[in-house]
Amino acid sequence: MRCIVIGAGNAGRPVARILNHAGNDVLITDKKPLREFPEDIREILLKMEKEGVELHLGSDIPDDLKNFDSAYVSPTIPVDNTIKGEKIKLLKNEDIAKIMDNEIDIDIIGIAGTLGKTSTTHIISHIFASAGYKVWTCSSQHNNLLSEIIVDGIIHNYHKKSDIAVLEIPHGTIRLMSKVKLKVGILTNIYPEHLAEFGGSMEKYTAREMLIANMPDIFIANIKCRNLVNRNDVIWYGSKDDECNVRGELIDKKLMIKYDVGNRAGKFQSPLKMSGYYVENSIAAAAASICYGLDEESIKDALGKFSGIPGHMEYLGKYSKREVYFDAAYIPEGLLPTLKSFSGHSLVVLIDNPDSSTPRDKYGLGNILGRYAKVIIATGYNETIGKLDMAAAKEVLAGAYNSKALKIAVEDMKTAGELSVKYSKPGDTILHVGPGAISHMKV
Repeated sequence: MRCIVIGAGNAGRPVARILNHAGNDVLITDKKPLREFPEDIREILLKMEKEGVELHLGSDIPDDLKNFDSAYVSPTIPVDNTIKGEKIKLLKNEDIAKIMDNEIDIDIIGIAGTLGKTSTTHIISHIFASAGYKVWTCSSQHNNLLSEIIVDGIIHNYHKKSDIAVLEIPHGTIRLMSKVKLKVGILTNIYPEHLAEFGGSMEKYTAREMLIANMPDIFIANIKCRNLVNRNDVIWYGSKDDECNVRGELIDKKLMIKYDVGNRAGKFQSPLKMSGYYVENSIAAAAASICYGLDEESIKDALGKFSGIPGHMEYLGKYSKREVYFDAAYIPEGLLPTLKSFSGHSLVVLIDNPDSSTPRDKYGLGNILGRYAKVIIATGYNETIGKLDMAAAKEVLAGAYNSKALKIAVEDMKTAGELSVKYSKPGDTILHVGPGAISHMKV
């Protein structure tokens, strides 16, 4: 089949690659010339060309679409302005999802939700790897655009080299995965985030995240989502809640798990090296492992050895006699459990501009920081879009107006790091939070 993919952005590229991999003759078009794409995207496009995708960049869509059997139009491009009533099959995301489902022939555990996807994905992968499985893992630790990473894995036959796939499925990627059959699906939570992509509608964002409920044989969800899920066979997990099928509690650095799932019931405890949101995400991972059929001993042993992932409650070391940590929390629901983990510490907090391409509740973040920190240093540089916005830093600090904390606004994280040493003393804890998980500097 001869296919045209209109738009070489984040949606179009993985679609073109998977269509090409499935044996179609594919052309991808975009008004932007190759040289105007960021360097990393240029590399992907050139890789696609080597794989067999024809690039038609820097010019309009071909006038004659009669040579094509089907077209995929990227979501940001109006369909009526492109194919103009041409008699051509319009491919939908569901069509692409069916191709992906046909390609992946192993059991899949998929993780969706606003927060906790990445750490839950890696805890599950660690448990299964420890139990002797060959695991294909895809998470935002590899790349923020998960659809591209998953398609790349399919092309490189990672699913054929593995016993099981553990895939983080964010709200953007789930459009291309909605028809992929999961053995186990997990919904971690749903909070008001990414709403700018949904016209400010929480209802539309929730509907997108809830696509996960229709994909798995076994559906596991955080008890916080009980009013959102329209499915009567949900396995609920959470902390101590009697309504949960799998519940857990951290006591003296040991995770106590009690479960009653189908024909399995029991309880066990495991040492846990992490705290904060890792506790709830470890309960989710335990629930997935139990429901899949792993034995208690394998789960206990793996949880006891897991030591976290980079950028998530990561210990960076001791610098100038200060203990330094980093965590990529930047919305209130994620930041609060992180800060609670440092209760009792003399805490200096460096916070990146929390806006990325999505504006966030900076005032609310500042309010939370003010409850725990003795010094708050907020930066104005937005690393995602490469723009300085000191108003964002000032808004964070304004949220902490009732706090006695010292409040400082600076342009960049390098300056913030230097000031964190100046305004702290030996024995203090320095915590860097925000979206700069990859580009952060060690103080």
